[in-house]
This record gives sequence, structure tokens and C-alpha cells, in this order.
Amino acid sequence: MDYFAISNTGKFRQNNEDCYFAGEDNLFIVADGMGGARAGEIASRAAVDNFSSYFKKKIKEKKYDKDISKNISEKNTAQDNDIQQLMINSVNYANKIIYDMGCKNKELNGMGTTFTALFTLSNNAYVVHTGDSRLYLYRKNNLNLLTEDHTLVFQLYKKGAISYEDTFSHPQRNYLTSVLGENEISSLECFKFSLEKDDMVLLCSDGLNSMIKDSMIEKMLKKLKNENAGDIAKKLVWKANKNGGRDNITVIVIKI
Repeated sequence: MDYFAISNTGKFRQNNEDCYFAGEDNLFIVADGMGGARAGEIASRAAVDNFSSYFKKKIKEKKYDKDISKNISEKNTAQDNDIQQLMINSVNYANKIIYDMGCKNKELNGMGTTFTALFTLSNNAYVVHTGDSRLYLYRKNNLNLLTEDHTLVFQLYKKGAISYEDTFSHPQRNYLTSVLGENEISSLECFKFSLEKDDMVLLCSDGLNSMIKDSMIEKMLKKLKNENAGDIAKKLVWKANKNGGRDNITVIVIKI
């Protein structure tokens, strides 16, 4: 596995409210914070730190079979369910801490963060996600978005009420319907998929995909697929800045 993570402030923001975690214990996270003053930075950092510390502690207590068969069995189904539940428990743990911080400090009240985490074990990948950061899978020259944006605009797009092009200019495009920092997380995705040789997984904050359309990301990955993860990530960030750089940009590229 070859991976690389990078975060860039972009061209217009003073602060970087994105936070990431990459590689240690096969865990990868992107969080994009929001809130007054520097509260967004605090929320995203708290999400990453608390999820990762809780998850890593619990995962080390487990004795998972890293060479588990690809074939469906009672054993690996139980293991899959156990890991997914641990990811949910970990994100709920982080959410409670962020929510409590906001309740106790009026300057942090209302802060929140998107959250997208990936854990890999052998040929399996486990994801937990809320908000509008994204996880893509690039396989056999095709780019697929595996997560959903928990935004009003994405809901409208799914229903066919607006076009894909409209999502870039809609006046409510930044309205999130679910983040960490709520009393209860409104929408939480948790799922598993299998990894194959030559796959590429891309995690990013919306500073990337709001500046580069999916078709262009796919085109770039086709062109760059033989380069290392670091060069690919840096070129994606460069393109997002070239196209406007209106937000912080965080990218994690993982090559299998």
C-alpha cells in the first residue's frame, strides 16, 4: 500500500479548518470543521484525535484474522459486523466530546465537523461517514463515489430536482444536514467494500470536489495512475487551487 495525505488552506481562507489522519494502524480520516472564530479547527481536530485514539485502543484489544478468506462465512461476517460496530461506537464517542465542548463553552457552541474514516484489514475496507467530505474508489479506470453528501443540495440532486451542474452554484450548496457536534448524529453511513489490486481510494474534503468535477478527477487519475500517491495528491490539490481554491483542500490518496 502506498498512501499520501496533504492539506492546503486554499486561496481565500485565513485558517485551515480541515484535519486528517493517515496510515497508522491502517486508519485514514478526513474532517472538515465549521463554526465561529477558530471553532471549526477545534471541532475537526477533536473529531480526529478522539476517534483515532478510541478506535486504535479498541482495535488492538481484538485478535482479528488478517488472512481471513474472501468467501462468505459465519466467522468473517461476525468480524465485519464487529469492526463496523466499533467504528460506529468510535464516532459516537468523538461526537459526544465535541457536543459537550460546545455546550460548556459559548465560543464553541454550534461547532461541528464532517467526518469520513476508512480502516483497512487485509483486502477489506470499512467506512464510517457523515457530512460532505467524500470517499471515492477508482477501479479499472472508473471513479465511483461511495459516500453520500449529507447536504440539502445533494438530496435535491438525488431526487432529480436539480442537475449535477446546479450543485456547484446552488445558493444552499453549503447547507449540511448532518455533522459531528450534534446531540445525536442525524445521518451516519457505515459500510464495507472489498479492495482489489491496483485500486485507488481517495478521501477528500469538499475543497477538492467543489473545485474539480468528478469527471475531471477521473480523467486526472487515469493520467496519473502510474505515479506515486504523493504526486497524485499534490496534483489534485494544485488543480483545485488553479480552479479557484475557494475552500481548504484536504486529500488522501491510497494506492493498493
